[in-house]
Parts: sequence; C-alpha cells; structure tokens
Amino acid sequence: MASTSSTVLDTNPPALRVVATNEKITGVPAREMLRRSGISSSGTSELHVLDNACGGGILAHEVLRLARQHPDSMKLDRLVAGDIDEKMLSYVRNRQADAGVAMHESWQKVEIMKIDQQSIPLPDKSFTHLFSNFGIFFCQDDEKAVSEAFRVLKSGGTVGFTTWKDVAWWSEIALPALAQLIPEAPTLPPPDQMFPQRGWSDLEAITAKLEKAGFEEIKVSEFSFTPDVDADEFAEGTAILTKVVAKKGWSGEQNIAFADQIEPALLRYLKENFKDGKWNGKMTAIITLGKKA
Repeated sequence: MASTSSTVLDTNPPALRVVATNEKITGVPAREMLRRSGISSSGTSELHVLDNACGGGILAHEVLRLARQHPDSMKLDRLVAGDIDEKMLSYVRNRQADAGVAMHESWQKVEIMKIDQQSIPLPDKSFTHLFSNFGIFFCQDDEKAVSEAFRVLKSGGTVGFTTWKDVAWWSEIALPALAQLIPEAPTLPPPDQMFPQRGWSDLEAITAKLEKAGFEEIKVSEFSFTPDVDADEFAEGTAILTKVVAKKGWSGEQNIAFADQIEPALLRYLKENFKDGKWNGKMTAIITLGKKA
C-alpha cells in the first residue's frame, strides 16, 4: 500500500481506520530504517530529529519508542513531526492527546508543525537526523526537498528515506480481483502514475539524487516483508489507492458504474485465494540513508 498522506482523508472514523491500517504496513520499513541508522546507539550526543512529511506520525512514534527503550544511548532532545497536510497534522495531534500512560510524557514533547518539505521553515543546521517515511515521492520537486533536508541537517547529520520498489499487491491482488470479479471494468493503469516524482524506485537514481544534494556515505538497499493485516483492513486500505487510480484512468461513467464494486471485489479475492484472507506476498521498500559531512 502506498503512503496515503496526500490523498487521505478526513478525520471521520473510516478515514482514521485507513491511516491506522496504512501504518501497520509503513511502520515496518520505518522501524528498519531507524535500526539501520543507528540512532538508538548515538551515545551521549543530544538528538534533534525531524519526521518530515510525517503523515499520521508512525515514524515519530517509533523514535519515541526507541528513546524509551534506550535511555542511556539515545538522548532525544527534540522531535518535530511535520507535514503539509492539515488533516494529517490533526491526526498527529489526536495521537499526541490520546497517547497512553506509557507514552504520554514522551508525546507531549513532540512539536507538530506545518512543513512543506520543499521549503522547511526552520534554520540551517537544526537537526541531527531527518527521516521521511514514504513521503518524498509526493512532493512536486524532490530535488528541492532533498536539498532542504541537507540544509537543515547539522554537520555529521543523518538523512533517511523510505520509498516503494513497486506496489506488489497491485499485480497480485488488485488486477486479478477486478479482472475476475468486475470483468466489465477496463484494466487500470499502473498506480505509480499518480506520484509526481519518478526515480525513487531505482537504487542508482536515488543515489544520484542524494549525491547531487551533497550527501556522503549513501546506502540504498531493498527491504522485503510480508504485511500482517487482516483481509477487511487490507481491502479497505488498498481500495483507497485503487479508486484514486480508477478516478484518473476511467471515465466518469465508468467510475459511477464500477468504483463502488472495488472494495468488495478486493475483499472477496483475498478471502477466496489466501488462508484466512491474509495476503502472503512480499512488499519491497527501498531504504536510503546518507550523511552530511
């Protein structure tokens, strides 16, 4: 499932449910990126972290969790969660307000800000770490966004991005589900056409983007995992992106005729083809890390 930060949503219960489902998937690469960054073993240095294009705030949550687990080696002094979408910021504020007892004090220290990743409204050299979890490919000018990341990092700072190698469930679930269960509907175009920026699924292209901005010690690698999401949640979440693609790829009449059938078709296909309705395929993210000299 692709990040939904620019297509979602509202703060009604179904929308909140979809964000939570999305985070069950995007949270896995987020945790792996943080692990690879070595942030939890940073020693005595104070950490200033920006969760850029934060969406619902899953990466910020994982940073707070690590800081609680490693109080001696992870001195978290500042954590900013920023997004350009006010609906996502509202979701993060609710998350902050509703944090359980164990995480309440940690979440109260998080600064929640409206941030355009192409023009970050903060001074140079503000952060030791900047992470963007499935957010970079939504901006109109990714070169500006990477350059801004470089600007606001301190010397020796770490940048991290997660992006998708591909949308595996599209070919394994969405296309066959629609072909079998809504055969009258036209075949949909690939979902990557909805993203403004291309090149974030190619390891060499990503390396070149970071090098151009001035980053060093760049590491770009694939990370595959099987999402642990129930059929109802998975169908609801994937139907969001499928309908977005359908809105662009089908005529108005075709959308009226077929769009409401998408989620039931996805759910039926999952239940008929996978044990307990749980897809057992692999999603592949790309994890990118770099350093500012």
